[in-house]
Amino acid sequence: MLNKSYKFIYTLLILVLAGCSSTIEAPEESQIIGLATPINLEYGETEIVTADYFIAHSLIDSVAAPEGLQATLSSDKSSITLSGSMNAPLDVMKVWADGFAYDFLLKKSAKQEITLTYEPESGRVNSVKMKGEMNNWNPNAAVFEKTGDRWEFSMLVNEGVYQYVLVVDGKEMPDPANPNTVSNGMGGTNSLLTVGDVEAKKPSLATYDHSGPSVYLKTDFPENTIVFWENYRLETRFQDDFVSFELPANASHMGRSHIRAWTFGDNGKWSNDVLIPLNNGQIINNTEQLTRHDYEGWNMYFVLIDRFKDGNPANTKKVDDPDIHPKANYYGGDFAGITQKIQDGYFDEIGVNTLWLSPITQNPEGAYGLWDKGGVTTKFSGYHGYWPISSSKVDYRFGTEDEFRELLDVAHQNNMNVILDYVANHVHELHPVYQNHPDWATDLYLPDGTLNTELWDEQRLTTWFDTFMPTLDFSKEEVIETMTDSALYWVKEFDLDGFRHDATKHIQLEFWRTLTRKIKDSVTIPTGKRVFQIGETYGSRELIASYINSGMLDSQFDFSLYDAGLNTFGQGNSFEGLQTQLQESFNYYGYHNLMGYISGNHDKTRFITLTSGEVAWDEDGKLAGWTREIEDPQAFAYDRLSMFHAFNQTIPGIPVTYQGDEYGQPGANDPDNRRWMEFEESELTANEIQNRNIYKKLTELRKSKMPLLYGDFRFQITTENTLAYSRAYFEDQAIVVFNKSAQTEEIEMELRDEFDYQNLKAHFGNVFRVENGRLYVTLPSNKFEILTL
Repeated sequence: MLNKSYKFIYTLLILVLAGCSSTIEAPEESQIIGLATPINLEYGETEIVTADYFIAHSLIDSVAAPEGLQATLSSDKSSITLSGSMNAPLDVMKVWADGFAYDFLLKKSAKQEITLTYEPESGRVNSVKMKGEMNNWNPNAAVFEKTGDRWEFSMLVNEGVYQYVLVVDGKEMPDPANPNTVSNGMGGTNSLLTVGDVEAKKPSLATYDHSGPSVYLKTDFPENTIVFWENYRLETRFQDDFVSFELPANASHMGRSHIRAWTFGDNGKWSNDVLIPLNNGQIINNTEQLTRHDYEGWNMYFVLIDRFKDGNPANTKKVDDPDIHPKANYYGGDFAGITQKIQDGYFDEIGVNTLWLSPITQNPEGAYGLWDKGGVTTKFSGYHGYWPISSSKVDYRFGTEDEFRELLDVAHQNNMNVILDYVANHVHELHPVYQNHPDWATDLYLPDGTLNTELWDEQRLTTWFDTFMPTLDFSKEEVIETMTDSALYWVKEFDLDGFRHDATKHIQLEFWRTLTRKIKDSVTIPTGKRVFQIGETYGSRELIASYINSGMLDSQFDFSLYDAGLNTFGQGNSFEGLQTQLQESFNYYGYHNLMGYISGNHDKTRFITLTSGEVAWDEDGKLAGWTREIEDPQAFAYDRLSMFHAFNQTIPGIPVTYQGDEYGQPGANDPDNRRWMEFEESELTANEIQNRNIYKKLTELRKSKMPLLYGDFRFQITTENTLAYSRAYFEDQAIVVFNKSAQTEEIEMELRDEFDYQNLKAHFGNVFRVENGRLYVTLPSNKFEILTL
């Protein structure tokens, strides 16, 4: 043990004598696949779909709710309704199924009622609405009512910090009654609303020691700590600032299992969660004990197939239409090209272990769509893969089914995962589903006669992406059955590791429940193989989180945090705003979430081009790409991109790199952000080579350090221009420090007593020192440092 106090050793002796490893009552085959996600209670009643958690919900015997709640099991056992108000911020619900008890963590609702008002200064106002993070940016979900000269709207909102704007007679504007504002990242301003006491101190829970027969966690509230092994609550003991527990003997019979823990304080706030992986009942101390199936260790890389590498020129076929500009036609990237780059070690060299492939289903042979907004006039091909005319046939321009199988085999032989982009929300008008069942599509026109296209928030579940791309109506059972069977085909027929789901928020929850149930029944239960599912949803965290639980998706992309990172590292906004947004993500998704944290994607202007100024923040990025050549970024922009990478690689979750961002490929928006990949150093500039080398070091650090995968998270210092946080996993620690100011800064922070810092190591060459229990790190402008024990 490192630097332990005599007081703690005394406590250790008392707690060790009190317990020993024992077997808990659990079935040989659990009724729950994986770790049951915590249940966030609603304000009032909460309905729990039992099939989200149980393989056979008909086996449920009874339910026991904690104090303050009443539990009602439906007659068909398909749902549990919880009513009342739970006494504690966190508690446990027990559900008995087939004679065994399973435990579920419940989180008390943190919703509060807010009222927004608007008083016109002068003139006549006919309508007032609000759109923001609290209502999925849908103004029709927040229509104000007029009382005298005042307009008002009330709603229930979770405690947190939210961006919003008012929409007055159709015109967006910040709330004049709210002086708190923040940049919207596009040259404008949003109002900022704080709900509840977000500044109140949250209790902390930290891994501490497991050198003896007991595991020890450190917290100010040990008596409030709840610990699970898998989906079973463990007995705990506590004294002073420590809580301890024994690893159950059952764990020794499982290759991989997990410990999870939470605590809560006297002020009603709950802590960070702790996640500890076990291998055959022993705590994992080294990342070499992890496998490619441990999601926390994933480092994802998005391959836009047509623009990656042409490994087989024989299958390259452009759409023969003079109305398509070459930038919007096929380039020739294919399966063979990806396989070659796996075999030559490119992905291993840059440190990524999971590939997300753009859609591979057959797309149309002709030209569709139209750009006529300046620069050029062009139609488009379906080179990107998002216009399916089949949901089960491989597009021959990417290769054959056998070539796809070879890609998967080679990836797995090289210890890599592959997930496939699947499009369910819409089909191309030539797709047989639409050709044979036009009534399976939503209406292209709204009741008032206007086109129902690109109304992403106002008509979230029905809007079309374009007039030739019908959106399917997932309120129809036959549509759900057909499209879930189509998705299931891919994981049954091919050895895929998961899905990236396109346009997730535009599809009803029942689709995701049905698909996940079919995957469990057809793949996971008979073979033991898990299928990872990550969704794409732009919207509020509450909306995003509503798609994530044991019966639906594993995660989604965290676009709110991407926007905050973009504004902070790209525009120079305060680190305080980034901390707020990261904390909000922790509040909704947990501190050991599996959310995807992106550097950019194929729908956005490249980060490095924005921060360099080659495309202005308030400029139409697509228009910029069509009207001028976007030049190489300025030198400082590469440093900013490396800081953004360092942030994504060191926070909890799954870092996701868009191809080319590892070295800083420039580009305006679509299609300029979809240039050919460049691999050889002879093709790259000195700045790009340097950036790729920094990226390699970052991914290697993340892969080799348990604190960066499973560590507790703690903010250390946050100012406008400096940020420091630490992650600790038992006796290992990582400290991450940023300076985005225009000059060199010395960042000072307090050290944690339980660590011995004499072996602290800097990995990026910056200066640090330890004096009198404090750490001092000197960073030049636009630099970061990662220090590890």
